[in-house]
Amino acid sequence: MTEPLEQRAVAELMSRDLLTIAEDESVLMAWELMCKAEVHHLPVADVQGGFLGVIDAQTLTAAWNATTPRDARRPVTTLLPHRRPATVRPQSAVAEAARAMLEADTDYTPVTDEHGALVGLITARDLIAALAGAHRDIAPRSAGMPSLYRVEPVLPQTPGHPDRSRIGPD
Repeated sequence: MTEPLEQRAVAELMSRDLLTIAEDESVLMAWELMCKAEVHHLPVADVQGGFLGVIDAQTLTAAWNATTPRDARRPVTTLLPHRRPATVRPQSAVAEAARAMLEADTDYTPVTDEHGALVGLITARDLIAALAGAHRDIAPRSAGMPSLYRVEPVLPQTPGHPDRSRIGPD
């Protein structure tokens, strides 16, 4: 017989292979990553790969101001809450993760190891799917730290003199 949902371990339900964003990336980059990857939560990592917090789609859209483009270039860390989020361990009971979500008034709880490193994320959607009996295969975590992406612009090659710019004056 299967254990009741609230007694099952968080590790059975959490997402392990997470897309993350570096702390110095922009709010616009966070938006782009969420849209392209079709995710609602984006963990933020410092330069050493340490976990700083999570940006969720609701926070991002609430903070978006289309009238001031400069706001889109501010660091993603400006959207992180001032206090670190409550976390649970992989072996914690699902009920503990649900309580952490309620207390923090979020729809996610970060899952960390004994050293505070992010190892997964459990969301309200994960809980609802488990409650509904929807089985999904949880991919093992890929080697190394969670994915960090940096998009760099690629400029087309234009013929011309190597010492002169083809960009006109302002």
